[in-house]
Parts: sequence; C-alpha cells; structure tokens
Amino acid sequence: MECRKDIKDGVIVLAVEGAVDHESAAAFEQAAIPSLDEAEAAGTGVVFDLSGVDYMSSVGLRVLMLAAKAAKQKSISVVVAGLQPTLAEIFQISRFDKIFVIYDTADAAVAGVRG
Repeated sequence: MECRKDIKDGVIVLAVEGAVDHESAAAFEQAAIPSLDEAEAAGTGVVFDLSGVDYMSSVGLRVLMLAAKAAKQKSISVVVAGLQPTLAEIFQISRFDKIFVIYDTADAAVAGVRG
C-alpha cells in the first residue's frame, strides 16, 4: 500500500493505492490521522481517494472509522472518492456509505468539500 498526500484547492487529498490490510493498516493510519489535524488547522477537509485500492480489510475500515470520528470532533469534512465496485460493495454491506459522503472522483470530492 502507498499513500500519497496532495493539496488540491486547499483540500488535503490522500491518494491510497494497493491493498489496505493487516500489514499496511498502521501506515495508513499514520498517514490519515495527522492529515486530519492539518486540515483542522487549515480550516479545510480531507478526501480519501480510494480509486487505487483493490482490497480493504476490516482493519482498513477501522482507520476510516477513526478518521470519521476525529473529523466529527474537529468539525471538518472527511469524504471518500473513487470506490471500485468491490470496495463500494464493502462500504454498502458495512454501512460506511451512511457514514461518508462518497464521490465518483477526487476532483468532485474536492469541489464538494470546498462547498
């Protein structure tokens, strides 16, 4: 798994590629959580661009849940973008589609966060 951080129009975009599983979840969390603090300080939000994720286990979903809870406490927006069909199904089954606003693309997500 690789996680690259970019800033687009003032919004932090975490582009994740590969599998988010037991081996990579800690690295995913280490990239995600500090970005939430950075977004809070900048008064912006975070987009998780998951278009490159081919698999996410429950530990990856746990990181997203932690991010959602932290974002709520910090009053910032956290959204996801680019879900592949398998991951979209996992989001529906686990009801993460009720927790996160989901966009088709990272650019659409950035526009949504900017309001």
